[in-house]
Amino acid sequence: MNPSDRTSDPSLPRNERAERAISIERLPNGLNLLIERVEGVRSAALSIALAAGATRDPADAIGTATVLSEMTLRGAGSRDSRTLTDHLDMLGLQRHTSAGLYHIRYIAAGLAERVMDALPTYADILQHAHLDDDGFDAARELAAASLDGLSDDPRTQVMIELYSRIWPDPLGRNPMGTIPGLEAMSAETCRAQYRNFYVPHQSILAISGDVVPDEVRRSVLNTLGQWQGTSKPLNIGPIPNATAHAIERPSEQTHIGFAFPSVLESHPDYVTARLVYEAISGGGSSRLFVEVREKRGLCYSVGANYASVKERAAIVGYAGTTPERAQETLDQVVVELRRAQSGITREELERARIGIKAGIFMALESTQSRAGHILSDFFTFGRVRSTREMADSLDRVTLDDANRFLAEHPPAPLTLVTLGPKSLSIPS
Repeated sequence: MNPSDRTSDPSLPRNERAERAISIERLPNGLNLLIERVEGVRSAALSIALAAGATRDPADAIGTATVLSEMTLRGAGSRDSRTLTDHLDMLGLQRHTSAGLYHIRYIAAGLAERVMDALPTYADILQHAHLDDDGFDAARELAAASLDGLSDDPRTQVMIELYSRIWPDPLGRNPMGTIPGLEAMSAETCRAQYRNFYVPHQSILAISGDVVPDEVRRSVLNTLGQWQGTSKPLNIGPIPNATAHAIERPSEQTHIGFAFPSVLESHPDYVTARLVYEAISGGGSSRLFVEVREKRGLCYSVGANYASVKERAAIVGYAGTTPERAQETLDQVVVELRRAQSGITREELERARIGIKAGIFMALESTQSRAGHILSDFFTFGRVRSTREMADSLDRVTLDDANRFLAEHPPAPLTLVTLGPKSLSIPS
């Protein structure tokens, strides 16, 4: 078990000032257990991540993770669907289950003793879900309804298509799935995924709040210590070439999605990348918003932000406008991104620094957020960063660092996806 991380810096938020200890351990069966004790609170949260997300879906049945995650809640261990739901409701827990790119996640938060009371039930979900045919039919119908809803959300359609063209397969998949994928899968498809990927190997269990680490560890060993199984490494395809793709359909709007490569989260310049694009595009006083929307009135929405998966990163942007102004909007966005290579101002940098810091501190005020943070940090970095460390990394970025980064990382090559009545050209 790693040494505890303790801090009492009075400049930190209340939950970070509180006596705090994080332990990280890989259990004998391969499960990664993260426990954070936060004194001064009565709540706790658990977050479980299984390496069973969309990247693991069969190529002809994308959407399996989404359907499977819902199926597991429809009966497990000695409880059927109704009694399972009633039991967790009686514990008064805030709960959420989702299928993402890498993981299927289960989250539960509430009074600390109730969260620990729920652990055996979640252990049943992970090891003894019923996965019957009726549960599959209901779960697939829900997934299909969610996909149908995208027809009314062209912005999301554009961004889904954009990510499929900037991330290598299978990282570019939409975890919601595809209609052909949902139609092709069966209950047995989901049961096979459960057998293959609901395993302790590469899984993470994070618990944060008013807990005693030794007691948590004993409870986890009692409920999950006999859980067994390993999964294969994820195979990543080649990086796609930058292209322009148009989804042409009659519309009174044109939706523009664009992206270009950036540095990985593991890169020394990661924090700098986040800062400079927050400066360029974060909020109503940023230069993209002011120059493209306010001064020229070219669009109703515009922005660009750092985005990443574990193996790839990009600056990803969106603009919404009219068909008549779409090409001019895209041209002006690219002009402003290229102009930024000449440098940002100290005022822009400080505004971005304050904005990101505020977001970090506010996001980690609850035990549920903290459990999610330590889990995500461990997955991305193999360790857990303190709030102080994250704030310090922002403070260390100088104006020279920011402008050097911009000069060394031009906004190219550009990948473009548009949805509207006509296609657009990538500015030369």
